[in-house]
Amino acid sequence: MQDAAQIRGWKRRSTRAVVAGLSLMAIALVVSSWQIVPAITTTLAATVGLVLLCYGVHLAWLIFYEREPDGPSS
Repeated sequence: MQDAAQIRGWKRRSTRAVVAGLSLMAIALVVSSWQIVPAITTTLAATVGLVLLCYGVHLAWLIFYEREPDGPSS
């Protein structure tokens, strides 16, 4: 069984990764609409944002599915 401190740490890391990923993708979208930097730069930023978002969702998935089972399997 996971201890509460470990679960809180995973939840915090998951939240940070999701928020950072979404923020990075939003900033890349705004910057690309203003055409301030080359398109490859915003594409790379959006890709990194997507990777961060996926990492955060993966951590949340682990928190949900690595709990101890409630009882015997059916």
